[in-house]
Amino acid sequence: MDRASSTATAAGRVARPAGRPWPWLLPAGLLLVLAVLTVNVLVHGPLVAMDQHIRQTVQGWAYSAAWRWLGDSPRAPAQLVTDLGRETLAVPVLAVIAAVLAVRRRTLRPLLVAAAGVALLLVTVIPAKIIIARPGPGASGVAPGNLGYFPSGHTTTSCVCYSIAVLLLIAGRAATMRRAALAGLAAVWLLVGMALVSCDYHWATDVLAGWALAGLIVWLAVRVPVPHRPPRAPR
Repeated sequence: MDRASSTATAAGRVARPAGRPWPWLLPAGLLLVLAVLTVNVLVHGPLVAMDQHIRQTVQGWAYSAAWRWLGDSPRAPAQLVTDLGRETLAVPVLAVIAAVLAVRRRTLRPLLVAAAGVALLLVTVIPAKIIIARPGPGASGVAPGNLGYFPSGHTTTSCVCYSIAVLLLIAGRAATMRRAALAGLAAVWLLVGMALVSCDYHWATDVLAGWALAGLIVWLAVRVPVPHRPPRAPR
């Protein structure tokens, strides 16, 4: 492989950590967390009581006179943060970034990684919501024709789409830029989850499950194989 082709290959990659001795440790841990949370919801386990306690505490704080402004109207800060998880916003943002990078880097990898992430979202979140059918905070059941609340779709969608977009953007960048971008990404994960619980849209374990599922999806998506073009003969 000549110098130009090796440079193009590097530019098409997604920013990933260097090789580690236990590459399956992270996905295994995320899968374990997701399994424990799912079983807890299905059997009405001890974490359900924790959910209720967290909801009472957070709602007491969110509706206090000092903090009510954060979420008491559709344009309040917390409400706007939850909008980051809308599929009509997060998916187009990822699609545009992936398309631009695919053109600039002359590789299909950004598009393939983005498509894999969205596909995994569709085949995991919606079926899980239907099968588990967990009622939302303050509800006694799931209304006919509606989806359940576990895992949090807003959490999973925002974390997957923005994470893949950031990983695509920082590929090949300086270490300082990568660390800053990942720190900002972590803040988005945290803020979206906190806003969903604060606005009483989700239980805390819905958000935790969304984080775990998002981590698994991103881990899988960035490992999508890319078809290799046959090497060109040197000029």
